[in-house]
Amino acid sequence: KESGTDKYYEIALELEKAVEEKLGHKGIYPNVDFYSGLVYRKLGIPSDLFTPVFAIARVAGWLAHWKEQLAVNRIFRPTQVYTGTHDSPYIPIEAR
Repeated sequence: KESGTDKYYEIALELEKAVEEKLGHKGIYPNVDFYSGLVYRKLGIPSDLFTPVFAIARVAGWLAHWKEQLAVNRIFRPTQVYTGTHDSPYIPIEAR
């Protein structure tokens, strides 16, 4: 469509609103990739190419990480400190 709105865009807006109401209090919101499929579709990119286009957009970052890895040649592990509760009793999956 050249004018007006796209039905998929309207659906995405409603979905984003519904998810925000349910999960927004947890700080969970859609990222840019939530809308990327709509943009690809508007650009006329076939849906079977969405994943390759998604990957191509990240290749530069992946290669930069690879180059860093070659220079240092060690596994990158962020410093982590557990801040959760300790000695919690195990609760079976079916009881959670």
